[in-house]
Amino acid sequence: MGTENGYAPFGASGELNTGQQAGAGASFAASGMARPAAAAVYGTDRRFVQRVSVLAWTVAATVAISLFLRLPTVVFTLNALGSPMSVRISETTVIAVFIALLTASGTERAIRTHPLYTGDSSGREPELGGHTWLFWGLPAAVSILAVLLAPEARSQLFQAGAALLSGGLIAIILFNLYASVDQESAGYRQARILLNVLSYTAALALFLLVYQTRTRSLLSGTLIAATSALLAVELLRDITPKVNVVLMYAALVAIVLGEAAWALNYWPLSGASGGLVLLLIFYLFVGLARHALHEGHLSRKIVLEYSAFTLLALVLIMLIGPSL
Repeated sequence: MGTENGYAPFGASGELNTGQQAGAGASFAASGMARPAAAAVYGTDRRFVQRVSVLAWTVAATVAISLFLRLPTVVFTLNALGSPMSVRISETTVIAVFIALLTASGTERAIRTHPLYTGDSSGREPELGGHTWLFWGLPAAVSILAVLLAPEARSQLFQAGAALLSGGLIAIILFNLYASVDQESAGYRQARILLNVLSYTAALALFLLVYQTRTRSLLSGTLIAATSALLAVELLRDITPKVNVVLMYAALVAIVLGEAAWALNYWPLSGASGGLVLLLIFYLFVGLARHALHEGHLSRKIVLEYSAFTLLALVLIMLIGPSL
């Protein structure tokens, strides 16, 4: 619930139902042109494989370097909403920002090799526009998580394994992002499911990390809102080709999560409970947005279904959360 578009994988005629929206751009089938082979079988483009390999090893090396890099911590003090607030800029912050930008740049270069963005050798114009930045969110979030979590490993051996794992995970994500570009490709549905699972997992991990810091709501709420916006774009980008609509819904999700984080900071919740509540709110509003974009409206059945699920999940979090 919430991670699917609401369509069956096969239609009544037995043909694969891709769920591609009307108006998403003229498809190769509709135009009578042959589809490039690389669009149907992702990962066969040599340039794509090379760029994924370079990015994966670069991310792994950056995570490894972050374990030994030591930079002086800079503290900024400012007045926010009538009270002083301190912002600490440490080596972890610097590396997290750097690796996020690095991963976004590498993702851009890799996705740009897809035939739907580059055309083909016969001179055919690319079918899709230039909105490849929609793919940046999940790889950037995972790379930031790698930098934040790698130092928590108990030994240098596990830290080295975490660095290698981060590079491998980035490679897996990029291959599935490549497969999700073309909704008519054979691997689209499986790739979309895996990307959804990874997006919600990354959201939970980042919510837990930010909420447990118990920093000022202005800072923690902003970080959670930014995280929610990035991952909401990934979860909504395949529903409609209208980028402004995707951004509008992602912004609404971000505002709701930022306000929720602000309110939860005043509740006596454990770090685990607060993170789970934020994930539940994120799942609820992203799921409702997906249904609204796919169906064009929200039915009473969907609203009641999500409301019942939310109440049940809240009860379970309140009962189990304090013991986590």
